[in-house]
Amino acid sequence: MVETFNSIVELTDEFAHEHLNEEYAQLIRQATAALCRKRPSPLAKGQTKSWAGGITHALGMVNFLFDPSQTPHVTSAQLYQWFGISSSTGQSKSKLVRDKLDMHQIDPDWCLPSRMEDNPLIWILSVNGILMDVRSAPLVVQIDAFRQGLIPYIPKAKDQSEAIAAQLDRLSSATKKSTSKSRKKQQSSKKPSPHPPASSEALQSVYVLEVMLIDGPLTDKFIQKNPHVLRTIEIQGHQTLADFHQIIFKAFNREEEHMYEFQLKGQGPRDPNAERYGLEFALNDDFAPLNGDVAKTQIGSLGLELEEMFGYWFDFGDSWWHRIQVLAIQDPKPRVKYPRITNRIGTSPPQYADFD
Repeated sequence: MVETFNSIVELTDEFAHEHLNEEYAQLIRQATAALCRKRPSPLAKGQTKSWAGGITHALGMVNFLFDPSQTPHVTSAQLYQWFGISSSTGQSKSKLVRDKLDMHQIDPDWCLPSRMEDNPLIWILSVNGILMDVRSAPLVVQIDAFRQGLIPYIPKAKDQSEAIAAQLDRLSSATKKSTSKSRKKQQSSKKPSPHPPASSEALQSVYVLEVMLIDGPLTDKFIQKNPHVLRTIEIQGHQTLADFHQIIFKAFNREEEHMYEFQLKGQGPRDPNAERYGLEFALNDDFAPLNGDVAKTQIGSLGLELEEMFGYWFDFGDSWWHRIQVLAIQDPKPRVKYPRITNRIGTSPPQYADFD
């Protein structure tokens, strides 16, 4: 297949030099090599110019080569004419290439490097069943995704991605070499001691919590009409922070899930010294460790006290910040299903506001 590969890329390189660019030329070489490795290879039969045109056309479809608004741009008719093939031959070979390599439009595996930044399929990851755009995630999440090979580079640090990851690896390695005594001391200074086991009374109690929206992508018009946006929620102690998140999500009429965390035992929202509880995905983050998994942390285990305040951060991209205050701790009422929303002040803001 070496001769076949060389014959095809000789044509495609010339076409790319005249009408496309080196990015396209390299991508076409990669696709040709992938087809050569197939067993049996479809390139074993057929004319060289037909395959050269078909492969080029297939990658052009993935990267919108035939869209006049794009640069570079050629029409499919111009492509067929240059390779000296009919439109039916070009289309059939192109479809065969796309089928063999499982290509589709804006395919992350066959996207031009210069267009990766604008390709949403590359940056959308599923975290515990929640779709998130990693470009809006905290840097530590982006670095972890890059390390795992889930994204091609760290957003806004394309040329420095390897260096950043390597530097943090060195820092992590140096930390692991420290003595266990100093490590325990450091951890104890940053993280509070674990909560004692929750009492049966705490797990049965009902916590009345006021959730106030304090920051987010709000329009001036909305703020004027809704100077205060509050929700009062009752939740039982045996229920979890994940359950609390779900009822807050419902209380504010949100539509799409995102990453979130609760921040307790600090001075309120955004306190870097607060205890942080989030999704299991981020538990093992060496640079911003969590104190617990929201799905396993019961409300009654948090040691909440009357008038205590803590923070709730929803959507790390748009950053909706909430201040939560403990209004009461009381006995459960018979035949009442918890958690429940008991009071609403102010209209729920749209999750994605139109600022135009």
